[in-house]
Amino acid sequence: MYQLLDGAKSQAEARALKGTISIENHSPNFSEVLWLLGYWADKCPKDDKSLRGANFIWSEILKNPSLSMDEFRVDLKFPHPVPMTGCVGFVFGGGTGTVGQVTMSANLDLTWAPSSSDANGVVGLSGEYCFGQDWGCENATVDDEQGFGMPIVMPPGHLVELYGNIADSTFDGTDNYGPLPTGSAWGAVNDFYLLPGGCGKFGENLNSQGFPNPAALTTLYSWLPDNAVHLESVDMGYEIPPDGSGKASLQKPVEKFFPDPVTVSAGDCMVVIYGRRGNGATDNETQVLAVLAP
Repeated sequence: MYQLLDGAKSQAEARALKGTISIENHSPNFSEVLWLLGYWADKCPKDDKSLRGANFIWSEILKNPSLSMDEFRVDLKFPHPVPMTGCVGFVFGGGTGTVGQVTMSANLDLTWAPSSSDANGVVGLSGEYCFGQDWGCENATVDDEQGFGMPIVMPPGHLVELYGNIADSTFDGTDNYGPLPTGSAWGAVNDFYLLPGGCGKFGENLNSQGFPNPAALTTLYSWLPDNAVHLESVDMGYEIPPDGSGKASLQKPVEKFFPDPVTVSAGDCMVVIYGRRGNGATDNETQVLAVLAP
């Protein structure tokens, strides 16, 4: 926890976040680590490693299915500053789902400044869905033709930036998870759409926990209305070497600016579509946030 200015009662703004994060497996077991940066308003807790009650302004995910080290560079700029206070918390945690040791490290610099202007807002668009096995994540499917479409009802404002990262990974090939992909390649795609006026059929396709049920990818895209705004697409793929393994972890940063801000009305809907190409078991996770100016 870091206290700046007059702590939680001081208004501030984040201008940039730069550095590296890494995850090193000391066994060949699948692992993942989540990094979170948040702030508290009004009162700063004495010690809260869980960031309970915090407002999150950054999150990133790394996954590693092998005996190796995976490093990811963070280089985010906020031309429309992200709101925060003088009470900032930074937590990262995770590990293997089974056995083995994991070393996590972060070397980050946050550029900030005091603020007295009307603050921008941040909306989380994160989610995690499993393919090729019938359990895990926020929901899962064994049908290679299916995907997920997560709706998020938006507050009013003007969309000026999407930022964060996306991690798509196989598991480790053990009996603890589904099988590794086979064939020539596998991949994943994440599409971000803004639906004016509401979530439509996406909002009707949720389970009792509020997560989307799987549906054919062709069906999900057919649910998009004619006036849907396609904001961003992140496509990643892995070519399986001849006589090699399909085990791999794919990571990509997201940093999309909108020089002409996209008007968002109260009740408009952001839909994130999760799709997968190929076979085997994979874990598709987004840690992406949207910045809304007044």
